[in-house]
Amino acid sequence: MITLKGGKKVEILPNQFKEILNKFDRVVLDIGTGDGKFVYKNALKHPKTLFIGMDPLTSQMSEYESKINRKKLNNTLLIVGSIEKIPTDLFSYIDRIYINLPWGSLLEKIIKAENTHIKDIHSLLKKDGEIEMIFGYDPEHEPTEVQRLNLPNIISKKDIEKILSNFREYFEIVELSRLSKNELGEIDTTWAKKLKFGKDRVIHKIILKKK
Repeated sequence: MITLKGGKKVEILPNQFKEILNKFDRVVLDIGTGDGKFVYKNALKHPKTLFIGMDPLTSQMSEYESKINRKKLNNTLLIVGSIEKIPTDLFSYIDRIYINLPWGSLLEKIIKAENTHIKDIHSLLKKDGEIEMIFGYDPEHEPTEVQRLNLPNIISKKDIEKILSNFREYFEIVELSRLSKNELGEIDTTWAKKLKFGKDRVIHKIILKKK
């Protein structure tokens, strides 16, 4: 497993990873972490939880990786990976997964819910582990991306339930809700803050529990 440390890619061996895990009560994984702000902010609030941010682009994570180093936070890892290439060292160790406002290939894989990726997400989680997903793309505001990825509408609850049909074999639904702009602004990501002050759109929150 490759992590970002001091601006460089460093390999963590399975036995080293297990030693890190033993220091914490819980493990949280942020898939598609982007700049890593979510990991940084939550690590400050919850020192007994290990927060792992995963993204294929190390350049995006560099700013908050520097902040993590300056604060000397030992409960964070920023690792190289994607929904298509999840490090198997993580399997069965994660208490909770977050996918916050995904974009590009990550959004496509979640919305189209291909069985391979659902199984990988399921494999990441411990028994009774949960995944929380928040998304709100809009054909009116992002027509090019929606068309490029051939994404379905996600306006109504029925639209969301249709998307989740492929998840039901592996997960039970805990929560389906919509977020207000204020609730969206409480999510510690750069993109969430931008959307809070942007055009109105429907933002969905989904929580699923591993069967």
